[in-house]
Amino acid sequence: MMSRGFVRLRSLMVVLAAAVLALPANAASEEDLLKLYQENRPYAIVSPALFDQLGWDLPDGGATVKALADAAPGGAFDPRKLEGLPAAKLGYRAKWHEARYKVYGLDWEIGGLLLTPNRPLPGLPTIAIINGGSANWYEFYVDLFNNPGLGQYLAQKVPVFLITIPGNYKHGGWTEKPYDSRIPAYLLHQEISAKEAKLRNAVYTFRVVTEGVRQLIEKATTGPVVVVGHSTGGEIPFLLMETNLKPRLNALFLGWGSGGPAGLGKIIQGEQEHGRRNLERFKDYPNVADLRARTPDGEDSYVQSRYIGPLNPCKGANELEVAKCWFRQEERRRPQFKQVFQDAEHQGADALLDRYKKEVREALIGNAFGVKPEEVIADLFITNRAPLTGYKRMLWLVARLDNGHWNYRNPQRAAEVQVANEFRKLNPQAAIRVAAFDAPMTHYGHIERPKQLAGGLVAALRWLVEP
Repeated sequence: MMSRGFVRLRSLMVVLAAAVLALPANAASEEDLLKLYQENRPYAIVSPALFDQLGWDLPDGGATVKALADAAPGGAFDPRKLEGLPAAKLGYRAKWHEARYKVYGLDWEIGGLLLTPNRPLPGLPTIAIINGGSANWYEFYVDLFNNPGLGQYLAQKVPVFLITIPGNYKHGGWTEKPYDSRIPAYLLHQEISAKEAKLRNAVYTFRVVTEGVRQLIEKATTGPVVVVGHSTGGEIPFLLMETNLKPRLNALFLGWGSGGPAGLGKIIQGEQEHGRRNLERFKDYPNVADLRARTPDGEDSYVQSRYIGPLNPCKGANELEVAKCWFRQEERRRPQFKQVFQDAEHQGADALLDRYKKEVREALIGNAFGVKPEEVIADLFITNRAPLTGYKRMLWLVARLDNGHWNYRNPQRAAEVQVANEFRKLNPQAAIRVAAFDAPMTHYGHIERPKQLAGGLVAALRWLVEP
């Protein structure tokens, strides 16, 4: 007859064995993904089974942050309040950073949330994530219902810096409708007039954005950094390669729904076709002094852009219902507007340069700030001049239903594959990869499957820094 001590010992061994078997599941999946990244091929497909096994849980399941966010009007919680939350519950320490800087003689302010892991993986860089147009840092920290977002998962393993482009985050959020009547928070602690906002909109070039990102990263972080620009923000990592951040970037690039620099558009499409498309696209755009509202339905809407997929946290009988739910949930804390130059420069639409020169000059006539129109005009379409050489390792990650960046029916025609192929020609010694997650995620996969995407991004960082 077995003793009680032996029974207890055997039970303990069973528990420990189960734990040992359970622990490697996520780790093994990450290793499998790393091997996939290591293979030199035009593109790789990450299977649904592998993708689903990626990621890890949060210490408190995200409950502490959710309680804070749920208590704020419209979910527009103050990021500075995160600094007082216990790191043991979060798995990381949170710190809000701001920088004030000058471009064109105007003061601008930019903010970002730095998350420092309690137990970081050794040897990995800080990952700085920059939002696309009409969004901000909230999108990468919580989902539409304040459940944990991508940044919270990443911060269990690596330092994360969630950066919002100038104007797109406002303490307490916005309440104005329509969205194009809102005033961007170009200064975080000072209200500006509608008249001043129009002037600033008219000079809101990628130089303004990139300079702010550069200064904020320099102020808040040290050591190696990998900058991920989502969507319209995808221009920024390339532009930073020509700044004094270059040594810290280590000639590495990581994309998530990022595409390539605008200058590649002419190479891939041909100059004439590129110009024709942009003339058609921007013919009905507003003046550069005005904002363009984003909408759930209608022309150039979230439905039309195919941003709505089956994994969206909002549910509805059709795509339009889901889109309207999304906009309701983010009504206050998300800007829901986009500056004209964000779109035009991102598309490399210099076929409209004469029009934009005229509009900039008109907007700056008699301005009281001493902004010189020719200085602004000289910076237009710097996105077309971003460096295309000098890279060591590049990896584009994309989701199956990201219509603007992937083509699951014919991957060779996908934007990310075409962009990567151009960089392969220009950087023959570089290791360049494209990987598509074969899960029904859209361009906004970071709010659809943040846990699994975090696993994919950490594996990507590991591949980037491999010797």
